[in-house]
Amino acid sequence: MVIYDIVDDKRRTKMVHCLESFGTRVQKSAFEGFLTKTQYDKMIHKCKNFIDPKTDSLRIYIVEKFINTYSFGVDKRKKFDCIII
Repeated sequence: MVIYDIVDDKRRTKMVHCLESFGTRVQKSAFEGFLTKTQYDKMIHKCKNFIDPKTDSLRIYIVEKFINTYSFGVDKRKKFDCIII
């Protein structure tokens, strides 16, 4: 799961386009993805280009064990027996 808070519109738009190539947008500034190690490393490398560490925030959560997830409201994701965020 990747969440971000980017102040600059131009950098934020670039981040969205980048993350759309790796996962699914589940909220305005949140993406979920099912990535290989290689894809993950590539995503990290690209995402760092769009962050200003003085004003922005980028958080990436890796869940390696089974957990329950709950979603309320609009949910256009595919349904899986096991969800990894």
